Amino acid sequence: MRALRRNAVAVLVALALSAGHGYGEERVATIAPANTSGSRDFKGSSNGLLAGTSSVSKIDVHTLLYPGSTTRVLAHYLPWWGPDPRGVDVGYRSDDPRQAYRTFADMQSRGIDGVIVDWYGQGHFVDTAWQASMPELAKFPGMTFSIMIDSGSFKFNACHGCDLTETILNNLAYISREYFTSNQYLRYEGHPVVSEFGMDAVGKADWARIHAAYPDIYWIHTLAPGFDLPYSKGAYVWAQPSSWATPQPAGTRHDLLYRERFYNIGRNQPPGMITVGGVWSGFDDKKASWGAAAPRFLAPACGRTWLDTFRSINERYSARQQLPFVQLITWNDYEEGSALETGIASCTEIDAQPLGASVTVGITHPDTVDHLELYEQLGPSSFRLVGRYPSDATSIALPETRAGTYFIKAVGKPFIQNVVSAAIVVR
Repeated sequence: MRALRRNAVAVLVALALSAGHGYGEERVATIAPANTSGSRDFKGSSNGLLAGTSSVSKIDVHTLLYPGSTTRVLAHYLPWWGPDPRGVDVGYRSDDPRQAYRTFADMQSRGIDGVIVDWYGQGHFVDTAWQASMPELAKFPGMTFSIMIDSGSFKFNACHGCDLTETILNNLAYISREYFTSNQYLRYEGHPVVSEFGMDAVGKADWARIHAAYPDIYWIHTLAPGFDLPYSKGAYVWAQPSSWATPQPAGTRHDLLYRERFYNIGRNQPPGMITVGGVWSGFDDKKASWGAAAPRFLAPACGRTWLDTFRSINERYSARQQLPFVQLITWNDYEEGSALETGIASCTEIDAQPLGASVTVGITHPDTVDHLELYEQLGPSSFRLVGRYPSDATSIALPETRAGTYFIKAVGKPFIQNVVSAAIVVR
C-alpha cells in the first residue's frame, strides 16, 4: 500500500510540475528555512558536514529507490552524544527527550521507517539515552527500532569476568526483557532482528551457543562474510573509505566495487536470507580519536556518492526481487563525517537572469536537484510560491504582473541541501 501511495503522490507532483503555475496564495516567511534536527549551535565541521542551520530536501527518501520498492529505510543511529568530550561538539545531548522528539520528527519527515540503534550494553550512556528516547519514539507509531550490538559492548562494557560469547548472552538477556517487548521493535517474519557491529574484530563468538539460548532471533552480521556465519539470517553492507593518501577517484572506486560485490553475493543467497543494503554520502574520520592518527576518507562528490549508493541497489533489485531493508549510514556520526542529519552539501549554483516575460535558468550539478521553485518577494519576510518546475527547466515564465523581486530555489534530491539564487529583479 505504501508503494501505491508513493506512486500516486509522484503522479500528482508530475502534474504540478508540468502545470508550472497555480500556487497562488501559498506563502512562506523564509524560502529555505533551517529544517533539520541538528542543533542550531552546530556550525558545521572541517570533515564536510553542514551546519545545523541548513535547509535540506524533505522529499521522501524512498523516491530514490527502484519503482515498486517495498524496501524499509532504517537510519543507523548513535545516541552517544552526552557529557563525555568527543571530537565534535554537536550542540545537543542524546538523552534529552526534546532532542529525541525533534530527531524522530525529522526522520519521519524524510520518509525514514525506523532506526538501528548502535548499542554499547546495559548501563552504558548509549543505553540510558535510548531508554530516555523510547517514549518519544512511541509518538511516531509507524516507526520501528532494532538493536545493533556494537563490539564496544565487549571492549568497553563487558559483564564481569565474561568472554565475548558470555557478554553477548548477557546483552541478549537484557535486550529481550527491555526491548523485544516493545510493539515498535523491528521483526521480520515475526522474529526480532538483532545486528552486530564488528564482533569479528574483538574475538570469535560461539554462535551455536547463542542460537541455542535465543533461537527466535534473526541475526544480521557485518559485511559479506556475515552471510556465512553459523545461524546467520543475513548481512549488511558498510561504507569502505580509503586512506587519505589514496588518490581520488581511486578511493571512490574501491567503495563502489566493494558494495557491488556485496550485492552480487546477497542476490545469490538461499531463500530466507536477508540482505541489508546501505547508502551513504561520504566519510572523513579525522575528527575521531580513533581516526586521527591514520584518517580515512570517502569523497562526497557534491552528493553524487549518495546517489551512486542508491544506483548500486537499483541496478540489482526490482519489484520482482525486493531488497528488504536499506540502512542510512549514518544519521549522526559527526566524528566520522558520515552524518546525514544536517544534510548533504550541494555544489549546485543557480544562474538566473530576467529576459522579457521569463527568467533564463542555468543550473550546475542538476543531477542532484529534484525540482525548481520560483518565489516572488512580497515583503521583508513574506514570499509567494509562484510555481514548481522540472530540474532541467531552462526558462521560467513570470506572472503577468511581472515587475518585482524573485528567487529560484533548487530543491535537492532527498537529503541534499536546498540552494536559493541571488535576487532576480524585474522592472
